[in-house]
Order: sequence, then C-alpha cells, then structure tokens
Amino acid sequence: MKNLISSLLIYCVALAFLNFRFADDFSEFETTSRDVHERLWNVLQHNGLNVPYVSNNIKTACRAFPGEQQAAAVKKIGGLCKAYYASDDFKKRYQDWLAKTFTQTTVQLPERRIKQIRDDRQKNVDMMKEQDVAPVIDMQISANQSFAEMGNMLNSLPADQRADFKKQVDNGKRNVAEYKRLKQLLKTDYAAFKKQYAELQAQEQIDQELDQLTRNNKSNAAEFEKWKDPKKVLSAKLGEFLAKTQGVDFAAQTKLVNGRKKFVNGAYEGKSDLWKFCYRMGQAPTNAARTFAQQWQTELKNNI
Repeated sequence: MKNLISSLLIYCVALAFLNFRFADDFSEFETTSRDVHERLWNVLQHNGLNVPYVSNNIKTACRAFPGEQQAAAVKKIGGLCKAYYASDDFKKRYQDWLAKTFTQTTVQLPERRIKQIRDDRQKNVDMMKEQDVAPVIDMQISANQSFAEMGNMLNSLPADQRADFKKQVDNGKRNVAEYKRLKQLLKTDYAAFKKQYAELQAQEQIDQELDQLTRNNKSNAAEFEKWKDPKKVLSAKLGEFLAKTQGVDFAAQTKLVNGRKKFVNGAYEGKSDLWKFCYRMGQAPTNAARTFAQQWQTELKNNI
C-alpha cells in the first residue's frame, strides 16, 4: 500500500508506452477491466517506485495502435485509476487493509504458551551437567552487569527512548542479583537451583515476548497514523512520481556496450528505472502523465 499513487501513475505510463487504447471490456488488449483493477490493487502492496510487469500478449496488442494515441491513452487509464480510487470498493478495501495490517493485540500470552515456555526451560536445565553450570551463570552475570552499568547513558538518549532503556537497565540490575543468588544456591542445593534457575529463564523469555507484543502495537499504531488518510498518501506519492520523472532528456543519445544500450552521457546511467522508462516511452505520454499527476495532486491537496 505504500506504493499507492506511484503505482497508479506508473501503470498509467506503462500502458501509454504500449500505445494502450481502452475499450470497455479491454478484450482487444488481452485483459479485462477487472484485471486492471486487480493489477492496480496488487501493485499497491509493493514498496518503492517500480516499473510494472506487462505480459507479452498485452504488449503485442497495444503496439498495434498508432503512437499519436499515447497521450490520450494516458488520460484514459488515468481516469480509470482515479475512478477506482474514488469507488466504494477501493475505499472498503483500503479500510479493511488498514484494520488487518496495523492490528492492536492484547499484551498477554496464552496459558498454554506460558506452560510451554516453562516446560522447555526446565527440560533444558535438566539436561545440563552440574559441572558446566557455574561458567554459564558467570557469563549471565557478566552480560546483565553490562546492562546494569548503562544507567548513566539514560539522559543522553532521546526522550522517547528513555523508558525502554531504563527498563533494560533495571532488568539488568535485577538479574545480576538473581544470578548471584542462584550461584550460591548451586553450591548448596542443586535440585532447588535447577527449579529456580529454569523459572528465571522462563520468566525472562515470557517478559521478552510480552515486550515484543508491546513494540508491535506501538509500531502498528505509528504506521496506522501514517497511512490512515489515503489522500495524504496519494499526494505524497504523486510528488514522488513527479520528482523522479522530472527533466527526462528525450534527446539523449545511446550506444552499444557489450551488446547492451547505454547512455552516452554516463550520468544518465545513475537515473532511476522510472526515469529511464519514461525516456523509452517518449515525450508525449510522459508529459501527459506528469500533467495528470500534477492536476490530481492539486485536487488532493485542496481536499486534505
């Protein structure tokens, strides 16, 4: 969905490049209006600005049309994209996608998961050899001590990171004390040590999984705020499209290098795939697509 408007425009440009002229059922182009809608929706799910794939059947059908119809085809496909964006079907799909993608879950583990963690930890401890345990405890004390000693870094962090960091420091201090206590217990009562050590290990894993659920909720909430208004998404992506298709040099010369066409001006080789695609497409359909994008962006901004 992050590729929302760019995909609409790129798809528009792609079909224009192929001299795409629309009929109501699109059968002469080896596709249908429903296929176009589904293609548009599927492309929306990809990140970044990508030149869309078009099958050879569609290319063959589209190339049969005269070049002067390219700009008109851009406007036609642009109108289709715009109409689909305004449709109830698109609006419902967008809202359903938001709700499904950026979910908020209860920060709680099922009892069966907690039992599984505890059973697995106890099994792991039971398999350890008594003479190998002390070095492991020393390593855990050392690792947690490193966290415990980072408290003086707290004020140097951004405000929104301090709470999580403080929690890690506090957990480090608590664990250092617990592991030192268990190290003493190891010398006097190995059976009690195994039970308490397994419980400490299990609780650490439980806390980590609960923390991950909290982080997921926080991340999803932030992403939901970013994508909840499709008008803002569209406007931003239109701007990105316009920026990446600005200044295409349609008169640029190419040469063959090891059997492949390269720009004579080496700087053009660093241009985006979209810039190069528009170069191949030609000036008329590119300008039509950019004009359409500018007009649509203006309309969106006026309604935000």
